[in-house]
Amino acid sequence: MNAKRISMLAAGVLFGCMLATARAHPPVSGIQAFGNGTAAFRMGNYSRALADFLEARRAGIKAPQLGYDLGVTYYRLGHYAEARHEFTLLAGIPALTAVSHYNLGLIAMRQHNKPRARAEFTAAYASAREPALRTLALVALHTLGAAPTQGLHWTAFADADAGYNSNVTLTSESTVLTPAHRGSDVYSLLAGAIGQLSGNDQQGWQAVGTFYRVDYPAVSQFNQSYLHLGGQYRWSSGNWSHRLGFYAGDLSLGNANFETLATLSADSRLESASGNSLHVFYRYTRVRGGSGYDYLTGWHQSLGIEETLKIASTDLTLGYSFDFNERNNFNSTSQFLSTSPTDNSVYALLDWHLSDATTLFLETDYQHSHYQGANTVPQGATSTDIFREENWWNTAIGMSYSFSKHWSLRLDGSFTDNRSNIPQFSYHSNQIMVSLEYVFPH
Repeated sequence: MNAKRISMLAAGVLFGCMLATARAHPPVSGIQAFGNGTAAFRMGNYSRALADFLEARRAGIKAPQLGYDLGVTYYRLGHYAEARHEFTLLAGIPALTAVSHYNLGLIAMRQHNKPRARAEFTAAYASAREPALRTLALVALHTLGAAPTQGLHWTAFADADAGYNSNVTLTSESTVLTPAHRGSDVYSLLAGAIGQLSGNDQQGWQAVGTFYRVDYPAVSQFNQSYLHLGGQYRWSSGNWSHRLGFYAGDLSLGNANFETLATLSADSRLESASGNSLHVFYRYTRVRGGSGYDYLTGWHQSLGIEETLKIASTDLTLGYSFDFNERNNFNSTSQFLSTSPTDNSVYALLDWHLSDATTLFLETDYQHSHYQGANTVPQGATSTDIFREENWWNTAIGMSYSFSKHWSLRLDGSFTDNRSNIPQFSYHSNQIMVSLEYVFPH
């Protein structure tokens, strides 16, 4: 770490912060220890400097300059966790935000955590006011191959799929149509884009949009289209990154409007230096059913948590989600059909990176659902009321291969089994798909 150069950039603001935040009458012993530490640091005796700086802190010196010098000293001694702690605290002081993120980027580089280094250098570049510091952050980003965002910036992708499904079911609301009990070819297209409206991909506003279309030529009543548009704001605090989003969506079934959606979404992610991550999220969606589907009108909530662990050449993701629906339900003089399930889901995904280009993946999902209200089920000349419960299980295995940083090919097969206490909703199906994806240059 070029401590002298960065200290010169920060000297003015650090001196002001010291005057503003130090105790009115700091003990003489603390001031003396701080001076001794500064002298020892300049002589290259970092162990002695650390001991003196810690003594100054114990004596009551609380100035940001001491925290900065401690961070630099820890870094020189290779105590990266302690150095990160000091600079993370200093990043909360507006005048020191940029220089702290720059130093956090240098620490991440020493820990071989390039994604974290890019994030920290980007934050330093975006918040720096001193030209010299902006230049240093820019040089670091170019070294990592990650020049900062300049103005409006778009990233987009398109994913085309083709395959076969042995028993077609609805991909969104399983309560609306019972399984087709018939196979069909499957063709789908997923395309999306994210536009950086302000700031950078670590902090700022983004516009997002996706379009999904799936066609089943043999059972076209299951064809669906989904358009999803919205805006989201991203920001970071320490090792946490956060996202708050507002989205609108329109879903069609066959040729008719199926659902119109408005969603509020909140996510937080914690990433460690080793690459492990913890992700928590919440979604609230207001739903308006289309013509003929008014019984779907209501709201949906989802709360979940997942953890990704990096183990040698594999990534293991474990997750849990809780979903709750409050819909109008289908209610006539002779029949009641609940469309308000409460779902508990667990899932696991294993990505095994065989090489830089090839990944083998295995995924399994289990969901238990129980529905509000008892369904009216005809039984001969009479009917009976049954509270619908289901156990849904899906497993998939596949492989992806990247031809370049833009093109990739994926092949996967999956098996789904749904067991319901109402026989008409029970089914199992097999699907095999081949997918070609292109990520637009950015």
